[in-house]
Amino acid sequence: MDVYWELSDFDIHTRQQGMEKLLKSLKTLSSDDNNEKSVSSQIDYTISRLIKGLVSNRKCARIGYAATLGTLASLTDHQLKILSVDELISLVQNKLTTKKETGVEDAKNVRIGRVLSYIALAYTQKDNDLSILLQKIIPDLLLIRTQETRRRLRAFIDASIIQLAKWSGRKLFKKEILPHIQKLLPTNWQMGDDGTKSLLLFVSLVNLYPNIFNQEYFQSHWNNNMLPLGKTNDEQMIIKKCLQSFDNELHLLEQLCHELLVYAIRSQQLTLFWPILVDELSNIGLDSNKGHILLDLITFCFQEQENSNSIDTIEIILDSSETLFREIFDLLSSSGRKMHQQASIVLSKDAFEKFAHTIANRPLEERLRLFEKLLNCANKNYTCLHSVANFITEKLTIDELLVYIKYIIGLFCAASTDDESALDRRRHFLLELLSNICHCSSFNLKDNTCGILFENILAICVLLANFKLHNHIPKQYREFLHENIEISDVTREHIEDIIYKFLMYEFHENQYEHSFNVFQKSINWLQSTKHFSPLFKNIEEIKLYLNEQSKELFQIIQGNMIQSLPDEKLRLAFQQVFILSFYDLFVDFNRAKQYLDDLMTCVKNARTQLVLKKKIKEESSWIEVFIDILLSMDTKKQHDIRSIIKKIYHQIAPYVNENALKLMLQTITVENESDDEDNDDDEDEDDDDESDEDQSDIEEEELMENDDVNEDLRQAVEKALGDAVAKEDQENDVDMDDEAMLRLDPLIAEAFRSQIKRSSNIKIINEKLHHQFRVLDLIESVIKKDERMRFVLISIRPLIETLTSLPNTSAYKTMIERIDSILCHLSNRKIGHLDMPTTDECIELFRYLTSLAGSRTKLTTETLSKVSMFVIKLCLHVGKLEDRLAGVEETILTMYEGGFLRFLQPNLSKEKSEKKKNKQKDDDEDVDESMIHQAVVHPSIIKDFLLRFPEYGTRLMLLMVQTALKETINWKKRNIVCGTLNNFLNRKQSDHMDEKLLKATIDLLVTMCNDPKSAKMGSLHVITVLTQKLLLIRNPTLTEKQASKLLNAVSIAIKTKPINNDKQRKQLLNLLQSFKKRFQLTINEDVMNMLTMKRKLSSITTTQNNETNNKPKKLKTNPTNVSNGDNQVSIVDCRQIPFKGINVKT
Repeated sequence: MDVYWELSDFDIHTRQQGMEKLLKSLKTLSSDDNNEKSVSSQIDYTISRLIKGLVSNRKCARIGYAATLGTLASLTDHQLKILSVDELISLVQNKLTTKKETGVEDAKNVRIGRVLSYIALAYTQKDNDLSILLQKIIPDLLLIRTQETRRRLRAFIDASIIQLAKWSGRKLFKKEILPHIQKLLPTNWQMGDDGTKSLLLFVSLVNLYPNIFNQEYFQSHWNNNMLPLGKTNDEQMIIKKCLQSFDNELHLLEQLCHELLVYAIRSQQLTLFWPILVDELSNIGLDSNKGHILLDLITFCFQEQENSNSIDTIEIILDSSETLFREIFDLLSSSGRKMHQQASIVLSKDAFEKFAHTIANRPLEERLRLFEKLLNCANKNYTCLHSVANFITEKLTIDELLVYIKYIIGLFCAASTDDESALDRRRHFLLELLSNICHCSSFNLKDNTCGILFENILAICVLLANFKLHNHIPKQYREFLHENIEISDVTREHIEDIIYKFLMYEFHENQYEHSFNVFQKSINWLQSTKHFSPLFKNIEEIKLYLNEQSKELFQIIQGNMIQSLPDEKLRLAFQQVFILSFYDLFVDFNRAKQYLDDLMTCVKNARTQLVLKKKIKEESSWIEVFIDILLSMDTKKQHDIRSIIKKIYHQIAPYVNENALKLMLQTITVENESDDEDNDDDEDEDDDDESDEDQSDIEEEELMENDDVNEDLRQAVEKALGDAVAKEDQENDVDMDDEAMLRLDPLIAEAFRSQIKRSSNIKIINEKLHHQFRVLDLIESVIKKDERMRFVLISIRPLIETLTSLPNTSAYKTMIERIDSILCHLSNRKIGHLDMPTTDECIELFRYLTSLAGSRTKLTTETLSKVSMFVIKLCLHVGKLEDRLAGVEETILTMYEGGFLRFLQPNLSKEKSEKKKNKQKDDDEDVDESMIHQAVVHPSIIKDFLLRFPEYGTRLMLLMVQTALKETINWKKRNIVCGTLNNFLNRKQSDHMDEKLLKATIDLLVTMCNDPKSAKMGSLHVITVLTQKLLLIRNPTLTEKQASKLLNAVSIAIKTKPINNDKQRKQLLNLLQSFKKRFQLTINEDVMNMLTMKRKLSSITTTQNNETNNKPKKLKTNPTNVSNGDNQVSIVDCRQIPFKGINVKT
């Protein structure tokens, strides 16, 4: 029985296992020669059971039984004596019959079972002659089809006929199948709804045997040379109606469209049929089921063409479906993904991925032609085209790369649309493709051919971005630019960004020569005003400056001035910053001129200091000037410039001194709002240098700020309107004369001006924050990796001061979290061995950190603790090197002792606080400042200190415990001391503990036990755990007197303090047992009874509660009442009666 259950399981693997078990059991039974009768009867039973299972109402059961029957028929074991296929077919036909009284559902199951058995039995004979089998099967299949009225079952029978046609072969199909099914095959598109004709069967057979259904066949049956797919408008309407008739059977619609599409491709009618198909399947959108079918068909067409010799199908689809593909591009855009279904997005991605794979191995001309057709379909969303372009350029050779670049530039120059904004978006995408050629596998800047190609592309970008052509193109670029081109200002700005992208690529390859050569060419264009008109400002000033300084500048870059510097990275850094400044002349002349002048002085001073080993008399060293230039360049809006600056910084990081680091730290300090308003207006607000997470946080904060701004604007406008504002409870509008309305105009205008001013301030703050984030990235590398410990030391205090001075608003939340994260990394870094600070410098920073513990700042206690532990470790390390370790240790312990003592001090009385409030404002600020700088150390910092430096713990803990014994200390702070002591007493301290600390700890525990105010579960838990640790101390062990003293105190605590936790009772019982075993002390029976009785009562209560909770819940049912006059008798709900078993009487 289990085997037959497995045959009907939903999982195909379980059905296969059941089939194997059944066949194995039959073979095992047949191996015994003495059981021939039992084997025969078992086989008869098995076959009968399988045939009966074919009429099951479960689809998986019918499939499992049919497959097993077919497998059983294919066995060749003579001992089993299995019936032949013909006999099995006769048996199936005799047993699976319907009568007049048979229900509709049962009749359907019988017919399906018979069809499945035919397919399963035919499958076993597909490699043999099927002629005899087909003579029995085909007539019965056709009879079943005429008896069935449902389209789905008729389609199932048609699919069975198609499968039999595949197995039979062309000759046998033409002889045994085609004559019988000829009446099912339509002869025109005018088919009725009676189902006597099957278009799906016909088209499938036409695709299966095109030599049979040839031109002669169609001339005799269709009066046409082939199956017409929409030559006339009437045919198109008929085909659409035919497809619409399958709207309720989408799986049949998908199969029919697939077969018709295959035939259209083979018969070269795709141009006619594809628009019909698209119009019918996309009429209710791509998110519908029909839309999904269409996307699947597109993927199928692209896949079929992957191994084809031609790509005509793809071209036809792209040419005929521009609107469809535009919808797909919109669907895959960032906004479209939020509006459309995930299934539509996945299917669209699969289609484009298959398209990319298909064209990847094609000749370059075909690739570019198809890409252009797809590009023309995209209107504004080009995101998904990047992956297609990557497949095109993946395997390009250097020669093909030149052809590809010319083609992309040609597309860029072509004005494909009159819509200027659409043309700008198209050109922006093509510029991105042009910049990505540097990442091709075959592109190597060290190769001379690639270097020349790189220069040509960069020169064209510089020419188009900065000059207007007067019908003249330089000779060396005429193979790329064939005619004059008009470019919008928006596109010119984007070309400027692409220029910096090319510069970044060359700089990452540790080169600069190609960019330098292009700039020299641009100087020649600047002089030739007849052919080129500069589009930038300060043209005459630039000409004059270059005429005077170009020779010296070029000599510095290429001469011995930079080449004599000792470090290659430093030389390259200077050269690259010079190049950036050159290109900046066309953007901001005054700033770039200042860069170049400072760089010339900077290089000379660097050579004097590093090569000639001479001192410089100037106030700022060369590295400070260099860092200042980099920080100024880092404020630019282009992301690629900022990436270049970051790389250059890492190249010169070993030369950064303290003043340069302080200059970087100054950029992250908070300035006044008036300073913010004077920032450069040219900086872009859409700065995208940050990581995705930081950027999203800033955007969310900006939205929150804007919400506040809008609310303030609403209030300002309402205040300006005054009585003119309509109230909620007013039914009529407020009537105002013209004069009153005119008086309101200036007030409303002032409200909007204040709103604009505040919005601009928010933008300025966000721009500044983005720049500060980038500088923090550079400072973070110092904090984490630099071996010069003086650098690390001088970075800590400015970071903390910046953190504590930042406004506590949502705009600065991310900055606060970022600085906090950088400071937390200090606790994990190792101490370096270069440029160590002095002991006094370390102690001064430690005092500063300790003073912060008493102030309320944005610096969390956890972060302060981590920074303090690192500084303490550095203090001890430097103190040991300078032979001042004892003094350092004394200072640290004294500071923490005093700080924790102030923490334990009681709060100031109300009188003192009132006196403080009555003081003058200036005196008040001085008092507050002195209070802030008093070291009040939090217990969590002491806990970390004891964990990191346990060798100093005994002295500190002894002072803490002795202070906690004073009468002025409340029970909460004593509880904190006990908790800190509990963390201190680890295994090492248990081996050897100071006697004074042990005695003081016992006194503290006795005080805690006798204190009636500490009547809380938390204090009793601390007492229990700490007492247990004291009992385990090995040296010195507790004396009997000390143990007795502790036992009496704990007994008092058990009697006076509430114990509501069963776990705590268990801990107390274990503690009392420890007293008894270790010191042979007598436990008070009342205390033991109190714990055990409460424990028993608690367990009984718990059991009762569990039983109560385990009771079956009553069902929430509406009681049904039977009305009998005025009396109502409720009917008992039998589901609420508990089951008590059944008594069986014998």
